[in-house]
Amino acid sequence: MHPNLYLRTFWRSDLRSEVFVAMSFAEPYQLRFTNVIEPAIQTVTYRGQRLRATRVDLSKTGDSILSDIIDGIAHSVMVLGDVSVVGYDSKTGQSYRNGNVMYEVGLALACRQSAEVLLIRDDKDRFLFDVSTIPHIHLDFSDAAKASATLAEEIAARLREIDHIRDARVAMAVASLKAGERQVLAAFKNYGPDQIFWVTQTNLATLAALPRLLDKQLIRTAGITEDGYAMFKWTELGRCLADNLERMVPVIKLPPVPVAATEKPPSSGEEVG
Repeated sequence: MHPNLYLRTFWRSDLRSEVFVAMSFAEPYQLRFTNVIEPAIQTVTYRGQRLRATRVDLSKTGDSILSDIIDGIAHSVMVLGDVSVVGYDSKTGQSYRNGNVMYEVGLALACRQSAEVLLIRDDKDRFLFDVSTIPHIHLDFSDAAKASATLAEEIAARLREIDHIRDARVAMAVASLKAGERQVLAAFKNYGPDQIFWVTQTNLATLAALPRLLDKQLIRTAGITEDGYAMFKWTELGRCLADNLERMVPVIKLPPVPVAATEKPPSSGEEVG
């Protein structure tokens, strides 16, 4: 599948407890994966689950490498790229980095928040201008224990930042939530993240709420019933809001508003004071 087609159709909120690792598969780099990168990832627990490292050369799906790359980038909680210098140009003497890794990093930056992409390297050479603003850290892979601890701490910090972004997105969704949208969320808040639900009502408020909830990425289309009703599932963002709906968007009962006393309007010609 072409990357552009995939990236237009994937749903990024369906995330696995994985960190997708983009790095050279050459033998000299294998030790840094087994001794530093993989142990660092496996020590981090995120949302109650221990993370695992995944690389396309470790995939057993049987799909094409490109499909595995895009799937990993789209559905891992984070993308980790080892962009260390791998050689020097024979004519200019300038350093260069692994082309395959930079391709994967480019795909990640096209569809993920910058906080969800972490770059590491072991050199101090001039960095590429296009990715120089992306957060990256230097690691001394010769000290595996220290490098692994440093990387684990950075991954944990980055995941906390991702949660802050998610919380900000929830706050933004709440700030623009309309009564009809809240009604739909409340109607289905007891459905789990893997359950499918659909709306059979045809009133205008409900019909208007559905596209807005889709635009806000609170629900996603999951299919269609035999009767022609659209079926939906929660996104991670929507599930988070539904879990906290009563707290974040409470229904407030207001006291009855007294009807203001009115006087007979003055007849024509009377002065109104």
